[in-house]
Amino acid sequence: MTTAKYYYESHVTIEPIEDLEKLNMVKTVSGMFGFRVADLFMLKNRQETPERSNRDTFMTGHGKDLDDITDRTINLVRAIQQLGITVWRYKVEDTLFDSRNEDIYGLL
Repeated sequence: MTTAKYYYESHVTIEPIEDLEKLNMVKTVSGMFGFRVADLFMLKNRQETPERSNRDTFMTGHGKDLDDITDRTINLVRAIQQLGITVWRYKVEDTLFDSRNEDIYGLL
């Protein structure tokens, strides 16, 4: 078991969801795995094409245990795909420092 000093943060990026009913489904499924869907679109610096918007919907989850956050990320991606939604990206990051925990540079 690998435990983070602070926390791991996982992001799953999907096609933009504008339909409120579909968005609520995504929020429900995400919540089942401890993720929260952002209440905004991420505007990307890429040319919009018929295949890919220049906006993304994304969700974020946190955890202290790497195996746990990895499993929840994998299961969330699979569940989102079963809804017929395109998943563009998933990742897990290790937080090295966070001013919410400690302002190590005295900036705040």
